Amino acid sequence: MLQAVLFDLDGTLLQVKTEDFMKVYLKEITAVAAAVVEPERFVQSLLASTNAMMQPSDQRQTNAEVFWADFCLRMGENTEDLKPLLEDFYANQYNNLSRVTKPGDKARQAVQKSLELGLRIVLATNPVFPDSANRERMDWAGVGDLPWELVTSYEHMHNCKPNPKYYLEIASRLQLEPENCLMVGNDVQKDIVPAVDAGMSTFLVTDYLVGSVTDNIRANGAGNLSDFIIWLNETQNNN
Repeated sequence: MLQAVLFDLDGTLLQVKTEDFMKVYLKEITAVAAAVVEPERFVQSLLASTNAMMQPSDQRQTNAEVFWADFCLRMGENTEDLKPLLEDFYANQYNNLSRVTKPGDKARQAVQKSLELGLRIVLATNPVFPDSANRERMDWAGVGDLPWELVTSYEHMHNCKPNPKYYLEIASRLQLEPENCLMVGNDVQKDIVPAVDAGMSTFLVTDYLVGSVTDNIRANGAGNLSDFIIWLNETQNNN
């Protein structure tokens, strides 16, 4: 029996092309760091440490701990000077990036429908950003004020997409079996395949599809968020 719905954020609830967002994000965060470190070195280190965070882990370290351990090795003595600059960026400048996004069509209705059906809700964005950044993007999507039971961020998660352990960790935190969870996302290889491998049901959102529709044979349903609302209502009412 379905008890919880996990929603991806970028490209699912929030209308944004990841590559467009990352270009602006890297440009602006690099400008902040330029006061301390050469831009090319900073970008290369930031991306490399993010990649380190996305590798399979032994689950003893949070993603944040993995990131900062790797980043410190790359930045050395510049790390302590960079930390306050990056914290200030997320607190005061990150919100400027909302200009390359827009609220997802039917995003709020999709989440509210889940709540109306008595389901628990999780914001299952890839936990490579601080919680504050995820909360900002949730507000941009128009869903930040809803009663999310869990928002996955790098401070408290121990795995990233596309590792199935990411989805198993969410189920464990909810004290649910994976088969009681539904993952809703737009990326075939990060949202659908690993969630299925973890034992969850899935719905592929196709508005900002990443991957091929022909790969979506593993999803239980597919379509835009309006289609999802109808599908979820029918699925729950038929059980």
